[in-house]
Amino acid sequence: MGKTTIKMTAEQETENPLFIEGLAGVGHIGRNTVSYVAESLEADKIGEITSSHFPPYAIVNDDKTVKTIKNEIYELKREDQQDIVFLEGNAQANNPEGHHEVADKVMDLVEKVGATEIVTVGGYGTGDVVEEPEVMGITTEKDLQEEYEENGITFEHDVDQVVGVSGLLLGLAQERGYEGLCILGETPGFLLSDPKSTEEVIKVVESIIDADLDYTDLDEKVEESQEILKKIRNLKEKQGQGQEQDGQGQAPDLGYIG
Repeated sequence: MGKTTIKMTAEQETENPLFIEGLAGVGHIGRNTVSYVAESLEADKIGEITSSHFPPYAIVNDDKTVKTIKNEIYELKREDQQDIVFLEGNAQANNPEGHHEVADKVMDLVEKVGATEIVTVGGYGTGDVVEEPEVMGITTEKDLQEEYEENGITFEHDVDQVVGVSGLLLGLAQERGYEGLCILGETPGFLLSDPKSTEEVIKVVESIIDADLDYTDLDEKVEESQEILKKIRNLKEKQGQGQEQDGQGQAPDLGYIG
């Protein structure tokens, strides 16, 4: 049996917060979005989640020191707006049992902090180059969709399952009586990190929480990623021409959600 532990390192000050989750996954959209928003708004760290279900490795920092795998909990206390609790981290569980155990613990955390609603953030991999990524949504209740469409989320899509913590948390939230939203940024799926899709998702989150963020650093990364995508698109077009000549047809769909 695995062991998942939540350790609070500071006293919680938020009241009836919105809970926003974003962990590492396809395109790292969830983790990068929530990390960027939490850092930009100078949220305070109040805890962390560790689990024996996380992948068996440590991260080497730029200064060649080591960092263990964990998910971190932050809070943002606001005077005239709803408080927020963020969960962001560099890994998800590496097996089905672990996903369920960690997700149950996260939902226990949602109840403990007194959250009123949950928002999960992830990526939807298409397996192909995405020029203008869409931001797609799934909700626990149909009547929430009209409200969130005003934030730039489309509910006209073909997503039929959400793999990983973003989908599992939304399902568990529904079972526990919470309203919730899953936000998915469209991404090729073969980029380790997708700043362009991340930026589109950040704009949606910014609208939902009524914040004002600075995109300067992110814009530079977007430009770099777009150049990479152009090269990949050209390469795929050449490969496609070669396959037609060889009679091999289309390459398989590499789509993935996470």
